Amino acid sequence: MAIANLVSLFNPEKIILGGGIFGPAVNFISDVKKEESQWAPPVSMKQVSIEASALGPDAGLCGAALLAFQNLNS
Repeated sequence: MAIANLVSLFNPEKIILGGGIFGPAVNFISDVKKEESQWAPPVSMKQVSIEASALGPDAGLCGAALLAFQNLNS
């Protein structure tokens, strides 16, 4: 239901799920899509893609490293 609320508010093109918390649950993305279709507006559902992160459980670590690197260079 939380993802459906995000789709309703922001109307994104893509939602990427992953990281240390959601990473092990990527097998349930099809179930997440089914649940989202019950709560999100149908027009938004046709425009959004829900995918698993290519970085898997290291997504948060890679994001933190990128932010640290960008702050060092600025």
